[in-house]
Amino acid sequence: MVVRVLEKKQIIIPLLLGVVFSLLYNKIPAVTFVGLIGGIAITLLSIYDIKIGIIAAIVSLPFLPDMLSLLFMIFLVFIFLFNHIFREGYTIRQSFVDVPIVIFILAIIVATVTSLDPMGSFRDLAIHLCALGLLFIIVNSVNNKNELNVILSAFVFTASLVALYGVYQYFVGVELDPAWVDEANNPDITTRVFSVFGNPNILAEYLIMSIPVSVSLFWNSKRLTKKLIFLLTSMILSGTLILTLSRGGWLGFAFGIFVFILLVEKRLLLLCIPMGVVSVFVLPQSIINRIMSIGSLTDSSNAYRIKIWQITMDIIRDHWAAGVGFGYIPFKKTFETYIRTMPIFHAHNTYLEITAELGIAGIILFIILIFVIYKYAIINSIKSEDRYIRTITAGLLAGIASLLFHGLVEHVLYLPRIIITFWTMIGFVLVVMKLSKLEDKSTIDLS
Repeated sequence: MVVRVLEKKQIIIPLLLGVVFSLLYNKIPAVTFVGLIGGIAITLLSIYDIKIGIIAAIVSLPFLPDMLSLLFMIFLVFIFLFNHIFREGYTIRQSFVDVPIVIFILAIIVATVTSLDPMGSFRDLAIHLCALGLLFIIVNSVNNKNELNVILSAFVFTASLVALYGVYQYFVGVELDPAWVDEANNPDITTRVFSVFGNPNILAEYLIMSIPVSVSLFWNSKRLTKKLIFLLTSMILSGTLILTLSRGGWLGFAFGIFVFILLVEKRLLLLCIPMGVVSVFVLPQSIINRIMSIGSLTDSSNAYRIKIWQITMDIIRDHWAAGVGFGYIPFKKTFETYIRTMPIFHAHNTYLEITAELGIAGIILFIILIFVIYKYAIINSIKSEDRYIRTITAGLLAGIASLLFHGLVEHVLYLPRIIITFWTMIGFVLVVMKLSKLEDKSTIDLS
Protein backbone atom coordinates (compact mmCIF):
# COMPACT_ATOMS: atom_id res chain seq x y z
CA MET A 1 0.00 0.00 0.00
CA VAL A 2 2.83 2.36 0.95
CA VAL A 3 4.64 1.54 -2.31
CA ARG A 4 1.56 2.51 -4.35
CA VAL A 5 1.23 5.86 -2.53
CA LEU A 6 4.91 6.61 -3.26
CA GLU A 7 4.44 5.66 -6.92
CA LYS A 8 1.45 8.01 -7.18
CA LYS A 9 3.48 10.86 -5.64
CA GLN A 10 6.30 10.23 -8.09
CA ILE A 11 3.83 10.69 -10.96
CA ILE A 12 1.59 13.45 -9.57
CA ILE A 13 4.31 15.87 -8.39
CA PRO A 14 6.10 16.06 -11.78
CA LEU A 15 2.73 16.42 -13.53
CA LEU A 16 1.71 19.31 -11.24
CA LEU A 17 5.06 21.01 -11.74
CA GLY A 18 4.70 20.56 -15.49
CA VAL A 19 1.24 22.15 -15.46
CA VAL A 20 2.43 25.08 -13.30
CA PHE A 21 5.46 25.79 -15.49
CA SER A 22 3.34 25.47 -18.67
CA LEU A 23 0.89 28.06 -17.36
CA LEU A 24 3.73 30.37 -16.35
CA TYR A 25 5.40 29.98 -19.75
CA ASN A 26 2.18 31.03 -21.51
CA LYS A 27 1.45 33.92 -19.14
CA ILE A 28 4.83 35.63 -18.74
CA PRO A 29 7.55 36.73 -21.23
CA ALA A 30 10.11 34.10 -22.22
CA VAL A 31 13.02 36.05 -20.69
CA THR A 32 11.20 36.35 -17.36
CA PHE A 33 10.31 32.64 -17.48
CA VAL A 34 13.94 31.63 -18.09
CA GLY A 35 15.04 33.96 -15.29
CA LEU A 36 12.47 32.42 -12.96
CA ILE A 37 13.60 28.88 -13.74
CA GLY A 38 17.23 29.90 -13.33
CA GLY A 39 16.46 31.60 -10.04
CA ILE A 40 14.72 28.53 -8.68
CA ALA A 41 17.61 26.31 -9.78
CA ILE A 42 20.21 28.61 -8.15
CA THR A 43 18.13 28.76 -4.97
CA LEU A 44 17.97 24.97 -4.71
CA LEU A 45 21.67 24.59 -5.53
CA SER A 46 22.56 27.23 -2.89
CA ILE A 47 20.63 25.26 -0.29
CA TYR A 48 22.56 22.16 -1.36
CA ASP A 49 25.96 23.92 -1.32
CA ILE A 50 26.34 27.48 -0.04
CA LYS A 51 29.47 27.96 -2.18
CA ILE A 52 27.31 27.71 -5.30
CA GLY A 53 25.28 30.55 -3.83
CA ILE A 54 28.45 32.60 -3.27
CA ILE A 55 29.47 32.15 -6.90
CA ALA A 56 25.94 32.99 -8.06
CA ALA A 57 25.95 36.19 -5.98
CA ILE A 58 29.29 37.30 -7.42
CA VAL A 59 28.42 36.40 -11.03
CA SER A 60 24.94 37.99 -10.97
CA LEU A 61 25.94 41.15 -9.05
CA PRO A 62 26.74 43.37 -12.08
CA PHE A 63 23.62 42.29 -13.98
CA LEU A 64 20.80 42.00 -11.44
CA PRO A 65 18.85 44.95 -10.04
CA ASP A 66 20.35 46.02 -6.71
CA MET A 67 17.31 44.98 -4.70
CA LEU A 68 17.37 41.41 -6.06
CA SER A 69 21.08 41.10 -5.28
CA LEU A 70 20.54 42.29 -1.71
CA LEU A 71 17.58 39.94 -1.19
CA PHE A 72 19.63 37.02 -2.51
CA MET A 73 22.43 37.83 -0.05
CA ILE A 74 19.93 37.94 2.81
CA PHE A 75 18.67 34.55 1.64
CA LEU A 76 22.23 33.18 1.66
CA VAL A 77 22.76 34.42 5.21
CA PHE A 78 19.62 32.62 6.38
CA ILE A 79 20.66 29.44 4.57
CA PHE A 80 24.10 29.61 6.15
CA LEU A 81 22.70 30.18 9.63
CA PHE A 82 20.23 27.34 9.25
CA ASN A 83 22.78 24.87 7.88
CA HIS A 84 25.71 25.68 10.13
CA ILE A 85 25.22 27.94 13.12
CA PHE A 86 22.51 25.75 14.64
CA ARG A 87 24.43 22.54 14.06
CA GLU A 88 26.06 21.21 17.19
CA GLY A 89 29.82 21.52 17.20
CA TYR A 90 30.09 24.17 14.47
CA THR A 91 32.37 27.11 15.31
CA ILE A 92 32.67 30.46 13.57
CA ARG A 93 36.11 31.46 12.34
CA GLN A 94 37.57 34.19 14.53
CA SER A 95 40.68 36.35 14.25
CA PHE A 96 42.05 39.64 15.49
CA VAL A 97 41.07 41.26 12.16
CA ASP A 98 37.40 40.73 13.06
CA VAL A 99 37.63 43.30 15.87
CA PRO A 100 37.98 46.47 13.74
CA ILE A 101 35.27 45.16 11.38
CA VAL A 102 32.84 44.67 14.28
CA ILE A 103 33.71 48.10 15.70
CA PHE A 104 33.14 49.71 12.28
CA ILE A 105 29.75 47.95 12.05
CA LEU A 106 28.80 49.34 15.46
CA ALA A 107 29.94 52.81 14.35
CA ILE A 108 27.72 52.85 11.24
CA ILE A 109 24.76 51.55 13.27
CA VAL A 110 25.21 54.35 15.82
CA ALA A 111 25.63 56.88 12.98
CA THR A 112 22.36 55.65 11.49
CA VAL A 113 20.46 56.00 14.78
CA THR A 114 21.88 59.49 15.46
CA SER A 115 21.61 60.62 11.82
CA LEU A 116 19.97 63.86 10.78
CA ASP A 117 17.88 61.59 8.52
CA PRO A 118 17.73 58.07 10.07
CA MET A 119 15.55 56.61 7.31
CA GLY A 120 17.92 57.96 4.68
CA SER A 121 20.87 56.44 6.54
CA PHE A 122 19.14 53.07 6.73
CA ARG A 123 19.53 52.65 2.96
CA ASP A 124 23.33 52.59 3.20
CA LEU A 125 23.31 50.63 6.46
CA ALA A 126 21.24 47.86 4.84
CA ILE A 127 23.59 47.68 1.84
CA HIS A 128 26.72 47.46 3.99
CA LEU A 129 25.19 44.88 6.33
CA CYS A 130 24.15 42.69 3.38
CA ALA A 131 27.66 42.97 1.93
CA LEU A 132 29.18 42.14 5.32
CA GLY A 133 26.81 39.18 5.54
CA LEU A 134 28.25 37.88 2.26
CA LEU A 135 31.76 38.48 3.64
CA PHE A 136 30.84 36.43 6.74
CA ILE A 137 29.57 33.55 4.58
CA ILE A 138 32.66 33.59 2.33
CA VAL A 139 35.09 33.53 5.26
CA ASN A 140 33.29 30.70 6.99
CA SER A 141 32.50 28.59 3.90
CA VAL A 142 35.64 28.61 1.74
CA ASN A 143 37.99 26.06 3.29
CA ASN A 144 40.73 25.34 0.76
CA LYS A 145 42.66 26.88 -2.10
CA ASN A 146 40.75 25.01 -4.78
CA GLU A 147 37.40 26.45 -3.63
CA LEU A 148 38.87 29.94 -3.43
CA ASN A 149 40.42 29.60 -6.89
CA VAL A 150 37.08 28.63 -8.44
CA ILE A 151 35.34 31.63 -6.87
CA LEU A 152 38.09 34.08 -7.87
CA SER A 153 38.07 32.71 -11.42
CA ALA A 154 34.30 33.21 -11.57
CA PHE A 155 34.81 36.80 -10.40
CA VAL A 156 37.42 37.49 -13.10
CA PHE A 157 35.36 35.87 -15.89
CA THR A 158 32.29 37.89 -14.83
CA ALA A 159 34.32 41.10 -14.88
CA SER A 160 35.58 40.14 -18.34
CA LEU A 161 32.00 39.78 -19.61
CA VAL A 162 31.19 43.20 -18.18
CA ALA A 163 34.32 44.58 -19.87
CA LEU A 164 33.46 42.99 -23.23
CA TYR A 165 30.10 44.72 -23.19
CA GLY A 166 32.00 47.96 -22.65
CA VAL A 167 34.16 47.19 -25.69
CA TYR A 168 30.97 46.56 -27.69
CA GLN A 169 29.68 49.99 -26.61
CA TYR A 170 32.89 51.58 -27.87
CA PHE A 171 32.60 50.07 -31.35
CA VAL A 172 28.88 50.75 -31.80
CA GLY A 173 29.16 54.15 -30.17
CA VAL A 174 27.17 55.25 -27.12
CA GLU A 175 25.88 58.70 -26.34
CA LEU A 176 28.32 60.78 -24.31
CA ASP A 177 26.79 62.59 -21.33
CA PRO A 178 28.11 66.20 -21.41
CA ALA A 179 28.71 66.00 -17.66
CA TRP A 180 31.30 63.23 -18.20
CA VAL A 181 33.90 65.31 -20.03
CA ASP A 182 34.97 68.93 -20.50
CA GLU A 183 34.36 69.32 -24.24
CA ALA A 184 36.40 72.54 -24.40
CA ASN A 185 39.57 70.75 -23.23
CA ASN A 186 38.76 67.38 -24.83
CA PRO A 187 37.02 68.07 -28.18
CA ASP A 188 38.17 64.76 -29.70
CA ILE A 189 36.48 62.57 -27.07
CA THR A 190 33.16 61.24 -28.34
CA THR A 191 32.63 58.06 -26.29
CA ARG A 192 33.18 56.86 -22.73
CA VAL A 193 32.09 53.28 -22.10
CA PHE A 194 30.12 52.32 -18.99
CA SER A 195 28.90 48.75 -19.71
CA VAL A 196 26.15 47.71 -17.25
CA PHE A 197 27.04 50.34 -14.64
CA GLY A 198 25.55 53.43 -16.28
CA ASN A 199 28.60 55.59 -15.52
CA PRO A 200 32.22 55.27 -16.75
CA ASN A 201 33.71 56.06 -13.34
CA ILE A 202 31.63 53.34 -11.66
CA LEU A 203 32.73 50.81 -14.29
CA ALA A 204 36.33 51.88 -13.66
CA GLU A 205 35.91 51.24 -9.92
CA TYR A 206 34.75 47.70 -10.63
CA LEU A 207 37.51 47.04 -13.18
CA ILE A 208 40.41 48.25 -11.03
CA MET A 209 39.41 45.80 -8.30
CA SER A 210 39.24 42.88 -10.73
CA ILE A 211 42.36 43.56 -12.84
CA PRO A 212 44.93 42.78 -10.08
CA VAL A 213 43.06 39.57 -9.25
CA SER A 214 43.23 38.53 -12.91
CA VAL A 215 46.93 39.44 -13.02
CA SER A 216 47.58 37.39 -9.86
CA LEU A 217 45.89 34.34 -11.39
CA PHE A 218 48.01 34.85 -14.52
CA TRP A 219 51.16 35.27 -12.44
CA ASN A 220 50.53 32.13 -10.39
CA SER A 221 49.71 29.90 -13.37
CA LYS A 222 52.41 27.64 -14.75
CA ARG A 223 50.26 25.76 -17.24
CA LEU A 224 50.30 27.48 -20.62
CA THR A 225 46.52 27.21 -21.17
CA LYS A 226 45.62 28.86 -17.87
CA LYS A 227 48.32 31.48 -18.32
CA LEU A 228 46.95 32.44 -21.75
CA ILE A 229 43.38 32.57 -20.43
CA PHE A 230 44.22 34.95 -17.58
CA LEU A 231 46.53 36.98 -19.80
CA LEU A 232 43.55 37.47 -22.11
CA THR A 233 41.20 38.46 -19.27
CA SER A 234 43.81 40.89 -17.92
CA MET A 235 44.16 42.51 -21.35
CA ILE A 236 40.38 42.77 -21.84
CA LEU A 237 39.89 44.32 -18.41
CA SER A 238 42.79 46.76 -18.81
CA GLY A 239 41.74 47.73 -22.34
CA THR A 240 38.20 48.48 -21.20
CA LEU A 241 39.55 50.54 -18.31
CA ILE A 242 41.31 52.74 -20.87
CA LEU A 243 38.03 53.14 -22.78
CA THR A 244 36.25 54.43 -19.67
CA LEU A 245 38.53 57.50 -19.84
CA SER A 246 38.28 57.61 -16.06
CA ARG A 247 41.31 59.54 -14.84
CA GLY A 248 40.70 58.48 -11.24
CA GLY A 249 40.39 54.89 -12.43
CA TRP A 250 43.70 55.13 -14.29
CA LEU A 251 45.45 56.53 -11.23
CA GLY A 252 43.92 53.85 -9.02
CA PHE A 253 44.97 51.14 -11.47
CA ALA A 254 48.55 52.48 -11.61
CA PHE A 255 48.74 52.55 -7.82
CA GLY A 256 47.27 49.04 -7.54
CA ILE A 257 49.78 47.59 -10.01
CA PHE A 258 52.55 49.37 -8.09
CA VAL A 259 51.34 47.65 -4.88
CA PHE A 260 51.18 44.28 -6.66
CA ILE A 261 54.72 44.59 -8.01
CA LEU A 262 55.97 45.76 -4.62
CA LEU A 263 54.49 42.68 -2.94
CA VAL A 264 55.37 40.11 -5.62
CA GLU A 265 58.47 41.15 -7.56
CA LYS A 266 60.13 44.50 -6.72
CA ARG A 267 62.59 44.22 -9.60
CA LEU A 268 59.77 44.84 -12.07
CA LEU A 269 59.61 48.43 -10.83
CA LEU A 270 62.59 49.10 -13.09
CA LEU A 271 60.35 48.45 -16.12
CA CYS A 272 57.82 51.12 -15.14
CA ILE A 273 59.87 54.08 -16.43
CA PRO A 274 60.58 52.68 -19.94
CA MET A 275 56.98 51.46 -20.21
CA GLY A 276 55.77 54.95 -19.33
CA VAL A 277 58.00 56.47 -22.00
CA VAL A 278 56.83 53.97 -24.65
CA SER A 279 53.16 54.60 -23.78
CA VAL A 280 53.56 58.27 -24.75
CA PHE A 281 54.23 57.18 -28.35
CA VAL A 282 51.69 54.34 -28.41
CA LEU A 283 48.57 55.78 -26.79
CA PRO A 284 46.13 57.89 -28.86
CA GLN A 285 46.41 61.67 -28.48
CA SER A 286 42.95 61.81 -26.88
CA ILE A 287 44.18 59.54 -24.09
CA ILE A 288 47.37 61.59 -23.65
CA ASN A 289 45.32 64.80 -23.44
CA ARG A 290 43.04 63.18 -20.88
CA ILE A 291 46.04 62.18 -18.76
CA MET A 292 47.56 65.67 -19.02
CA SER A 293 44.31 67.21 -17.76
CA ILE A 294 44.46 65.31 -14.44
CA GLY A 295 45.97 68.23 -12.54
CA SER A 296 44.51 71.03 -14.65
CA LEU A 297 42.48 73.62 -12.73
CA THR A 298 40.93 74.82 -16.00
CA ASP A 299 39.19 71.45 -16.44
CA SER A 300 35.53 71.91 -15.43
CA SER A 301 35.37 68.49 -13.73
CA ASN A 302 38.41 69.27 -11.57
CA ALA A 303 37.11 72.73 -10.65
CA TYR A 304 33.72 71.19 -9.80
CA ARG A 305 35.31 68.66 -7.45
CA ILE A 306 37.46 71.26 -5.70
CA LYS A 307 34.38 73.38 -4.99
CA ILE A 308 32.58 70.32 -3.54
CA TRP A 309 35.59 69.49 -1.36
CA GLN A 310 35.69 73.02 0.02
CA ILE A 311 32.01 72.92 1.01
CA THR A 312 32.43 69.41 2.44
CA MET A 313 35.25 70.73 4.64
CA ASP A 314 32.80 73.34 5.96
CA ILE A 315 30.34 70.57 6.79
CA ILE A 316 33.08 68.62 8.60
CA ARG A 317 34.03 71.68 10.66
CA ASP A 318 30.40 72.08 11.73
CA HIS A 319 29.78 68.36 12.39
CA TRP A 320 33.26 67.06 13.28
CA ALA A 321 32.24 65.13 16.40
CA ALA A 322 29.54 62.73 15.14
CA GLY A 323 29.01 63.63 11.49
CA VAL A 324 25.69 64.28 9.76
CA GLY A 325 24.73 60.59 9.64
CA PHE A 326 25.69 57.47 7.74
CA GLY A 327 24.98 57.38 4.00
CA TYR A 328 24.72 59.79 1.12
CA ILE A 329 21.14 61.01 1.82
CA PRO A 330 21.85 62.92 5.07
CA PHE A 331 25.05 64.26 3.48
CA LYS A 332 23.18 65.41 0.36
CA LYS A 333 20.48 67.14 2.39
CA THR A 334 23.07 68.85 4.59
CA PHE A 335 25.18 69.90 1.59
CA GLU A 336 22.17 71.59 0.00
CA THR A 337 21.76 73.81 3.07
CA TYR A 338 25.24 75.21 2.37
CA ILE A 339 24.71 75.81 -1.36
CA ARG A 340 21.57 75.28 -3.43
CA THR A 341 23.14 75.65 -6.87
CA MET A 342 25.08 72.36 -6.68
CA PRO A 343 22.67 69.39 -6.38
CA ILE A 344 25.31 66.73 -5.66
CA PHE A 345 24.96 63.22 -4.22
CA HIS A 346 28.34 62.80 -2.53
CA ALA A 347 31.64 64.54 -1.84
CA HIS A 348 33.61 62.96 -4.74
CA ASN A 349 36.18 61.93 -2.12
CA THR A 350 35.66 58.81 -0.01
CA TYR A 351 37.66 60.07 2.97
CA LEU A 352 35.96 63.46 3.15
CA GLU A 353 32.60 61.70 2.71
CA ILE A 354 33.23 59.26 5.57
CA THR A 355 34.44 62.10 7.81
CA ALA A 356 31.35 64.18 7.02
CA GLU A 357 29.04 61.19 7.61
CA LEU A 358 30.68 59.61 10.69
CA GLY A 359 32.80 62.38 12.15
CA ILE A 360 36.50 62.30 13.01
CA ALA A 361 36.12 59.06 14.99
CA GLY A 362 34.51 57.38 11.98
CA ILE A 363 37.32 58.11 9.54
CA ILE A 364 39.89 57.04 12.14
CA LEU A 365 38.07 53.71 12.61
CA PHE A 366 37.95 53.17 8.84
CA ILE A 367 41.67 53.87 8.46
CA ILE A 368 42.47 51.53 11.36
CA LEU A 369 40.32 48.82 9.73
CA ILE A 370 42.24 49.10 6.44
CA PHE A 371 45.59 49.26 8.26
CA VAL A 372 44.88 46.12 10.31
CA ILE A 373 43.76 44.17 7.22
CA TYR A 374 46.92 45.07 5.30
CA LYS A 375 49.22 44.52 8.27
CA TYR A 376 47.99 41.03 9.09
CA ALA A 377 47.56 40.02 5.44
CA ILE A 378 51.20 40.91 4.80
CA ILE A 379 52.40 39.18 7.99
CA ASN A 380 50.33 36.02 7.56
CA SER A 381 49.98 35.61 3.80
CA ILE A 382 52.51 37.64 1.81
CA LYS A 383 55.31 36.04 3.85
CA SER A 384 53.80 32.56 3.44
CA GLU A 385 55.89 29.85 1.79
CA ASP A 386 52.89 28.94 -0.38
CA ARG A 387 53.28 30.65 -3.77
CA TYR A 388 49.54 30.65 -4.48
CA ILE A 389 48.71 32.27 -1.13
CA ARG A 390 51.38 34.95 -1.63
CA THR A 391 50.35 35.82 -5.18
CA ILE A 392 46.59 35.86 -4.61
CA THR A 393 46.97 37.95 -1.46
CA ALA A 394 49.05 40.46 -3.43
CA GLY A 395 46.36 40.63 -6.13
CA LEU A 396 43.55 41.15 -3.62
CA LEU A 397 45.45 43.80 -1.64
CA ALA A 398 46.34 45.54 -4.91
CA GLY A 399 42.68 45.52 -6.01
CA ILE A 400 41.56 47.08 -2.72
CA ALA A 401 44.42 49.60 -2.90
CA SER A 402 43.32 50.57 -6.43
CA LEU A 403 39.81 51.37 -5.23
CA LEU A 404 41.00 53.22 -2.14
CA PHE A 405 43.33 55.37 -4.25
CA HIS A 406 40.48 56.12 -6.66
CA GLY A 407 38.60 57.20 -3.54
CA LEU A 408 40.77 60.33 -3.42
CA VAL A 409 38.77 61.79 -6.32
CA GLU A 410 35.49 59.81 -6.11
CA HIS A 411 33.24 58.43 -3.40
CA VAL A 412 33.72 54.76 -4.21
CA LEU A 413 31.49 53.38 -1.42
CA TYR A 414 28.31 54.88 -2.81
CA LEU A 415 26.60 52.38 -5.12
CA PRO A 416 25.55 48.88 -3.91
CA ARG A 417 27.53 46.93 -6.55
CA ILE A 418 30.82 48.60 -5.62
CA ILE A 419 30.14 48.44 -1.87
CA ILE A 420 29.41 44.71 -2.13
CA THR A 421 32.48 44.06 -4.30
CA PHE A 422 34.68 46.00 -1.86
CA TRP A 423 33.59 43.95 1.16
CA THR A 424 33.76 40.76 -0.91
CA MET A 425 37.41 41.53 -1.71
CA ILE A 426 38.11 41.98 1.99
CA GLY A 427 36.35 38.66 2.59
CA PHE A 428 38.73 36.99 0.11
CA VAL A 429 41.70 38.52 1.96
CA LEU A 430 40.41 37.04 5.22
CA VAL A 431 40.05 33.66 3.51
CA VAL A 432 43.67 33.59 2.30
CA MET A 433 44.78 34.61 5.78
CA LYS A 434 42.84 31.66 7.15
CA LEU A 435 44.28 29.29 4.55
CA SER A 436 47.83 30.46 5.22
CA LYS A 437 47.37 29.49 8.86
CA LEU A 438 45.97 26.07 7.98
CA GLU A 439 49.08 25.22 5.92
CA ASP A 440 47.11 22.63 3.99
CA LYS A 441 49.57 20.66 1.83
CA SER A 442 46.99 18.31 0.39
CA THR A 443 45.05 20.70 -1.86
CA ILE A 444 45.11 20.50 -5.65
CA ASP A 445 47.99 22.14 -7.51
CA LEU A 446 46.52 25.39 -8.89
CA SER A 447 49.42 26.40 -11.07
